[in-house]
Formats: sequence, C-alpha cells, structure tokens
Amino acid sequence: MWSLGGDAGVSDDYEFVNKFTKHDYELHFLIPKGEPGSQPDIENFHTHTYPNFFKAISNLPTFLRRLLLPFLFNSVVIPRALLLARALKPDFVLGHSHYSTAATFMLRKLRSLPTGVKLFGVMDLVHTQWPRWKYLYKNAEQMLALKFPQDLWIVLDDGTKGREALLRHGVSNEKIHFLPNGINLEWADHACNREKIRKEMRIPRDACVVLFLSRFVPSKRPEAVIRSIPRVLELAEREAIFLFVGGGPLKASSVALAARSKVAEHTRFMGPVPHSRVPDVFCASDIFISTSNLTNMAIPTFEAFVCGVPVVAFDVGDTKKAVKENETGCTVPDGDIEALARAITDLANNEEKRAALGLNAKKYAMENFTSWDERTDKELEIIDSWVRASRATS
Repeated sequence: MWSLGGDAGVSDDYEFVNKFTKHDYELHFLIPKGEPGSQPDIENFHTHTYPNFFKAISNLPTFLRRLLLPFLFNSVVIPRALLLARALKPDFVLGHSHYSTAATFMLRKLRSLPTGVKLFGVMDLVHTQWPRWKYLYKNAEQMLALKFPQDLWIVLDDGTKGREALLRHGVSNEKIHFLPNGINLEWADHACNREKIRKEMRIPRDACVVLFLSRFVPSKRPEAVIRSIPRVLELAEREAIFLFVGGGPLKASSVALAARSKVAEHTRFMGPVPHSRVPDVFCASDIFISTSNLTNMAIPTFEAFVCGVPVVAFDVGDTKKAVKENETGCTVPDGDIEALARAITDLANNEEKRAALGLNAKKYAMENFTSWDERTDKELEIIDSWVRASRATS
C-alpha cells in the first residue's frame, strides 16, 4: 500500500495518514490481504484485510477482469466493511477509487454513517471526444459507480478534468471537493552533485539525458518513448541517453523493444528508486518525457517542474494548463511519435532553450503548485467539518 507494490513512489495515502494521525484521528484502513510493502510504525493507524481476489484474477483477459472485479469487490468487501463498522463505530468512512462507492453507500444506508469517496483522477472519463459506444464501453464501471449517492466526493486534479466529469454524470457541485495534487516543493532547493550521480548511473558526463519516470503500464505508454529513440539519435547533435525509472508489467517488454530497436546502448532501465532519490534522478536529467493517454499533469511531471527540468508531453486531458508551449515545456499531438522525437531533439540540441524552459517551469511550480502539507490540510478541513456535524446531530 505504501509503495504501490514496491515499484512506485510514495503513496498519497501516506501523506494523508501522517496528517490525520497527527491531528488525533484514529485511522482504520481496509486493504487486500498480502499486499507487498511494510506498514509504517504510526500511532493510531491500523489495517484490516479482506481476501486478495485481485491476484486470483490477474491473469484473466481484461474483459473478464472488468466483469468480475465489481462483483468480487462488492461481495467480499461490503460484508467485511459492515462488520468493521459495527465494531469500530467510525465517525466517517472514506472509500478510495470508484470500486468503493457501493460499499460506502451501503454503510451510509445501513449504518447511518457519513461517507465520502476519494478519486485519484477519473481515467477514461476524460475522453469525451470518443464515439459514444467506445466511451460507454470503456467507462461503464465508473459511470455506474457515480450513481451511488455519497455525502462528499474528493477528486484530485490530475488533469483528467474530474470536476467536469462528475458534474456531467449527475454529481451535484456542492458535494464535489476538487483538490490539487500535493508536490514536494522543497525539492526546488535540493543540492546535488550532478557529475557524481551520472557516474553512479553509468551516464556519460556530457550526454543529454531524457527521463521517463513512471509505472510501466499501458496507460503510460513507455513503448512510445522507445519508438522515438531511433529518430532522436538520427537528429540529435550530441549523445542522448534515455533513462527509464520505475517498474510494472510492461518493463520486460520495454527492455525487449529497446533491444529489437537496436537502441539498448542508449537506454538505462533503473527500475524503481526510493522516493528520497527521485530529486537526484531529476538532477541527472535534461528533459522529462510524459506519454500517458489520460493526462500528463501527473505528479512526476510536476516534480520535473519543481526540479527545473523542461517537459515534453503528449497533449491529452488538461496537460496544456501547465505544460505551456515554449514556456514551461512542449506538447505534441497525442500519439505522434515523429513529433515527440522532434520535440526531444529540439531541446537536446538547444541548451539555452532547455535552461530557459527549466527556469520557467520551476517558477511556475513555486507560484502555482501545492505542497503536501497544504493539500492534506484541505482534506482534513473537509472531513473535520463532516465529523463535527455528525457528532452534533448524534
């Protein structure tokens, strides 16, 4: 839970737990049994488990998994949650992701508890340009989930236009709390030895380093970056090294694709790195690449801003709100590999432009982004108000 299976960054939940336990909340998390990663030693924090059916169906075709997941989640989690609620008598119940909406609705109805759901973006609900049939097929579970009434919805602004999506699907505006992602703004002052870090990573001192930092999953499209490399090597006036940081189910196939494309010697696949080392990774890099098919306003993009690394991204979702053309970075048409390669090359060949965009990006970050402390303060205020109201009427 804390490292999302050991190959992702610090969980949003970790910051949430730290904030709420420091303000005398006792937190109980209901999570799948046997999830990797250790539970942090935090006072007033407890975990409870339910059978991990996710692993049992992980090898099934996507269509079957989509059919089974809502059924399994509700049939397994709802009874467990009802029993926990009867024993714990919580002041508030917060579900995470759209899968939890039926469970929180049942707790609201059968236990008369105030409930809310926290969405970390709205995924394919952003794709309103799709044909109607495709939109319905891709979003059926989320659209159904939004039909279960809640007292509040906390939606994080990851660039997938969450507020608009919820309003479009019938959630009333007064119940939506649209919050920014939290960012480690202190990284703007991170001191590092770039030459030493590059040496540890086996990166030539004078190479232009292009960074992809993400989970290796289909929505992040790591293969798009790899397919751009041959063209970049053809056009670039200096050596280019592509640094891939992260893990996930597509990592092995990405390494294989780099080998088949004969660009392996120009790539470094580091795997996951501790969150505390991420600023060093940015320090060693010259350009950051984001190729998601949902949004490229995710936390790693914003971390690149804070560290003064210019961004090249596919133009999806609300990406252009932050990645401003030739100001904080560059956007290219979604899925256009040639345009991606040319944008990377343009920055690789122009040190002065890279430096200017990096400075602008850092300035934009410090003026517009929200620290984790500020973000979790907003969540605390939202839930505090419901807890106080609930206690006043009970």
